[in-house]
Amino acid sequence: YVSSDYVNIKTDFKEAVSARQEEERLKLEKERQEKEKNNAVSSLRQRIVNFALRFIGNPYVWGGTSLTRGADCSGFTQSVFKNFGIYIPRTSRAQAYGGKRVSMDKIQPGDLIFYTKNGRINHVVIYIGNGKVVGAASRKEGITIKNYNYRRPYMAVSYINR
Repeated sequence: YVSSDYVNIKTDFKEAVSARQEEERLKLEKERQEKEKNNAVSSLRQRIVNFALRFIGNPYVWGGTSLTRGADCSGFTQSVFKNFGIYIPRTSRAQAYGGKRVSMDKIQPGDLIFYTKNGRINHVVIYIGNGKVVGAASRKEGITIKNYNYRRPYMAVSYINR
């Protein structure tokens, strides 16, 4: 027994919903969360591209990983991604097989595109959108923007949540 002086009994129902209505509400909530996640991924992709573009004109240095003092192609991609807490392998060949493969017709900004010479992967760039890439091209060109198909692309991978 408890005295009514110590208990407050109150029943509030906002509105009853059917199981079908609750399923629909949960579906819409899941879609909203998925949209927010996709927006965050798109934002990360754009931030990676914007960061990479800051180094255009800097030197190409074989074996280098410095975005300011010089990097080779895979050193450039590795250092750009490292800035965002994404750790990828050091060489272009290892980078090609470490990410998630993406078909060339579905590439997005921030994906990596690889090229071959004599059947072996030997070059990597970052796709920046609109058919363009940024990467450490050569000693003569340094870090530069080119059309993605300036050489025949071999494959593309993503290290960003898809």
